[in-house]
Amino acid sequence: MADMTIGQLAAHTGLSVSAIRFYQRRGLLPARQPGSSWQRFNSDTVGRLRVIELAKGCGFTLDEITELLDALYAPTSPTATWQRMGEAKLAEIDAQVARLQKMRRLLTEALSYCHLDLDRSQIIATALGWADTQHDKPSLAR
Repeated sequence: MADMTIGQLAAHTGLSVSAIRFYQRRGLLPARQPGSSWQRFNSDTVGRLRVIELAKGCGFTLDEITELLDALYAPTSPTATWQRMGEAKLAEIDAQVARLQKMRRLLTEALSYCHLDLDRSQIIATALGWADTQHDKPSLAR
């Protein structure tokens, strides 16, 4: 990935040119150099865009993404603000992973037992860990 125009960068990343310009205006990407007719982007910009899109997909705000990029790309040591935000985001992600695992168990159990004539509320309660498993029904806990 040598130097690319903004159109090539957009095609390579799947983002629109306007989204890339927006990220530039927000300071998430390097600004256009004054007096240059064609701005060129390199693989570092592709990496930054991938981090931005990953963080957005995980629920980070643009301000949080700015902190993240500063911590990842700035040569100085992380700030106390970054440390607090990073620790808080890790806790949020861990909680989301736990919720997703619980939903995965529910869906797996529902698919596994949907053909059986079981008490549906027991399947849900057991898969989510809300009730103890009864001995006369298949164990749904994992």
